[in-house]
Amino acid sequence: MCEAVNYCMEERPIKSQSYIQLDEDLINSGDYFAVMRLDGLDQIIMYGTGSHSGHSVMALRFDEELYIVESQDSWYWPTAGLQRTKYDTWMKQAQAADFHVTWMPLSADAASKFNAAEAQNWFYKTQGLPYGYHNFLFGWIDTPVDNLPPFLAHEFIPIVFSALEKIVPAVIDTFYTQALNKRTSTEGYSVSQIAGWGATKGLSVQDVMSMPEQDGWEYTGETPRDGESMVCSAYVAAVWKAGGLFDPYNINATEWSPKDVYIVDFFNPEKEMPKECQDANGADIMGYCQVTGKYKMTFPEFSTIQPYELMFDACGSTWPDYLREPNC
Repeated sequence: MCEAVNYCMEERPIKSQSYIQLDEDLINSGDYFAVMRLDGLDQIIMYGTGSHSGHSVMALRFDEELYIVESQDSWYWPTAGLQRTKYDTWMKQAQAADFHVTWMPLSADAASKFNAAEAQNWFYKTQGLPYGYHNFLFGWIDTPVDNLPPFLAHEFIPIVFSALEKIVPAVIDTFYTQALNKRTSTEGYSVSQIAGWGATKGLSVQDVMSMPEQDGWEYTGETPRDGESMVCSAYVAAVWKAGGLFDPYNINATEWSPKDVYIVDFFNPEKEMPKECQDANGADIMGYCQVTGKYKMTFPEFSTIQPYELMFDACGSTWPDYLREPNC
C-alpha cells in the first residue's frame, strides 16, 4: 500500500481497534461513512483512483430511525443491490466483515441544506436496483491517458475486452460495451464497431471511454430491475444530489469515486469529535472519527474542494501522487 498509493498504513493501538459505540443522536442524515476492507478488491479501487477508502455508505433516517443506505453486491453481506440497513445491524455486520469504518459528519452548513425527505424519496425510487457493474470502470476513467495505473498501456482495456467479448459476450456487454454504446448513441455495437465509429470522427476507443457518464442513463441486464447503474460512491453522491447539497450546480453522481466523496467540502475539518473518538484516535484528529479497524485510516485533501459545475467529470489523476487539475 505504501508503494502503491502512497498510503503507509499504521497499526492502531490495541484499545483503538475495538468498536466505538457512537451515540446515534450525534449522527445525522447525510453523514458519510468511509469504509475499507483489506481484501484486494478495495485495494484495486484505491490503486486506480488514489482513494484511501474503497467503499462508501451514508446515514439516513426514516421515521426517526437511523439507517445506512448503500450500493453493494453482498460480498460480505446478506443482501445485494441498493439497500438500507438499520444502523446498529449494519455496524455489527461491518465488524463481522472486518471493515475499517470512519464516520464523517456533515458540516453545520451542509446539514442545514440537506433535504432528507427528498433523499428518502430518491432511496425509495432506487431501492433494489443491482450494484453498478455497468459503469464500474467509467467513474475513474475520465481522460484518454491519465487515469490508468502505470503498468497498463492505454490500449490495454479495449484490446482485452475486445478479445473477451468473443468468449463471454454477455459479461463484457454488462461491464463495458453497453456503456460505450451510451456514449456513442449506438445500440449493440461491439468494441471493434465502436472503434470503427470513433475512427470516422477522429476518436479512439479511449476517447469514447473518457466521455462522462451521465446521470439517468439506464442499462439492461439479466436482473428484472436493471436501470440506472450506481456503484457505492456514485450512490452516496446521488443521494446528496437528491437532497440538494450540490445546488445550484449540476453534477454527474455516476462519475464519483470514493476519493471524490471525502474531498468535497461538505465536512468541517476543524470539528472537534466526541470524547470516545478522541480517546481512540487522538485529540488532534478533527472532522472525522474512525470507529473500527486495525489500521489507521487517513484522508488527504479531506473536505477541500468546493462544488462546481460538472465537478470531477474530467479529472486526470495518475500514480503516484494522483494530483488533479483545478476544476477538472
